[in-house]
Amino acid sequence: MGAVGGGARALAVLALLGLAGCSLPAGLAARPDGVASASAPLALAPDGRTLWVANADADTVTALDTRTLTAATPVPVGREPRAVAVTPGGTVVVMNRAAGALTLLDGPRRRDVAVGPEPGGLALSPTGRLAYVTVSSADEVAVVDVAAGEVVGRIAVGRMPWAIAVTDDGDLEDDDETIVVGHRLARLRPGGLEGSDDGKEGWLTLLPAGGGAAVEVVIAPFSFGFPNVLEGIALHGGAAHVAHALHRPEPPRDFEHTVSAAVTSVALAGGAGGLRLHLNEEAFSTPVNGAQALALAPDGRTAYVALSGSDAVMGIDLAGLDGPTLLGFWPAGAYPTGIVLDREGRRAYVANDLSRDVSVLDLADVRARRELARVTVTPETLPADLLRGKVLFHNASRPSISQLGWIACVSCHPSGGADGTTWLTPDGPRQSQPLWNLRGTAPFHASATRDEVQDFEHEFETLMAGTGLAPGLALPELGAPNGGRSADLDALATYVLDGIRVPRAAPGDPALVADGRAAFAALGCAGCHGGAAWTISALPGPPGTLASQGELEVATALRDVGTFDPARDVLGANGFDVPTLLGLHASAPYLHDGSAATLADVLANPLHVGRALLPGEVEALVAFLWSIDGRTAGF
Repeated sequence: MGAVGGGARALAVLALLGLAGCSLPAGLAARPDGVASASAPLALAPDGRTLWVANADADTVTALDTRTLTAATPVPVGREPRAVAVTPGGTVVVMNRAAGALTLLDGPRRRDVAVGPEPGGLALSPTGRLAYVTVSSADEVAVVDVAAGEVVGRIAVGRMPWAIAVTDDGDLEDDDETIVVGHRLARLRPGGLEGSDDGKEGWLTLLPAGGGAAVEVVIAPFSFGFPNVLEGIALHGGAAHVAHALHRPEPPRDFEHTVSAAVTSVALAGGAGGLRLHLNEEAFSTPVNGAQALALAPDGRTAYVALSGSDAVMGIDLAGLDGPTLLGFWPAGAYPTGIVLDREGRRAYVANDLSRDVSVLDLADVRARRELARVTVTPETLPADLLRGKVLFHNASRPSISQLGWIACVSCHPSGGADGTTWLTPDGPRQSQPLWNLRGTAPFHASATRDEVQDFEHEFETLMAGTGLAPGLALPELGAPNGGRSADLDALATYVLDGIRVPRAAPGDPALVADGRAAFAALGCAGCHGGAAWTISALPGPPGTLASQGELEVATALRDVGTFDPARDVLGANGFDVPTLLGLHASAPYLHDGSAATLADVLANPLHVGRALLPGEVEALVAFLWSIDGRTAGF
């Protein structure tokens, strides 16, 4: 571990409040329980009798009685609640991602606190005095005084902070704890190359709550790929256990290594880490998908991993004589995204995001691996075809989607966006593209090779080695339409076209953004990036009418800005499809092959912008481009 480069920041979060070194005032809350707080879509109240569950698509939370296993009427909160926590004093804290706000529930009293665009995770200080919220679009952690209901500090961290957890040593002080932040997407290693198996690394930032230097902890590549899409953190025994994916962008493709799941542990102060467990390893387990969340037994000997794409929970004995061993799998509902254990570690509660229920698992009888109950927590709010498509998008276990359950659409498109990985494909190196706002922007793929979303049937049958959602082999990409061949395939297209929202961007400096918008207009950027979708990409005719003999690309959609590399690219000599500018803050690196790490790198190409730019123009343009989201007026 090493100090953050460029000048470590003294945090002094509690000093900011004038509370450093202070004990908890009598009557403000109950005593901390010594259990670390970690972001999750469900949380047990301190007495263990109530489980609170976030219902992201319904904009509600539900209280479930753990004795009777009955659910109360859902309570409205903000848009897209994704995490919930309960203070020792009983205040329910809900993180609403689309609203960019917390909702604080004290019985019938409700307060809303704006925290910033696209919060990723939520965790509480041990006393419940403070809520820490990762604000992914602003690259910061917001500090909220729960009693006052206001943001009292902001801590700048690296790109895309997401998962978060806070230690709890059981005393009445908050300033002797550590805040652990997981950055969702991998970053280039020093000297690393896009598109290489060892070119990137995962990373955490450790923030001392009472002040001191922030520390970065690297999760190095495994022998065959790099850690990416860090989703869940559990703290126990002086270590941070992280659930994440592994990406191997270089061929060959296989169901053990290309996209797989893993758990890594790193040491905190006084603890021991060192666990690097590949969950798809043939000697350990059958292939699984989506290590989304994890929880540890009270004694730390057993880990339970929610496998979102496999609709299951994996049990792992961490204390085996010969290393970790697989205990087996417990059933769960559709897309399990969170797991919490009761105080004794005899029962687990699993939030199933897309079946709208909670699985109650028996952990006492490891051999039986029983689901004791499944409790519905919210009525359905999505149209049937959109829900059907969303379930298919997030699932890896159906043979029609993936051979042996190793990969799902969401594996490369977390939250419908991009995984930041440049994959070496038959067309050449290709950066995963975000899927938001696709309606009206066909053709798809960087080389404009597909005229409809249903053409992604080819991925199921080739890359993912599934049997496919439509009967028979997929029709040629620019040939007769694949749309209309399968209700499942059409439902998937409905979700991709209409069910993925553009993430909100941080507003930036208003004057600089205004200057950048003026420069954007003056340089004629709208000639390629105009319209409501911020791209001129469009089909010259209906799907199924564009193919001619030997033609693989929709030529009218291609623009050449000098980025074709004949040494690596197979397609692209005629240019590439124009991408949308929506959500650029969340989709680095850039260009078809990920060769531009920043927007400044994109603008350094005079073929891209028409001329060489002055430093001030680059700064203003980057500020404007970084601010573009679904609320920005187009050209």
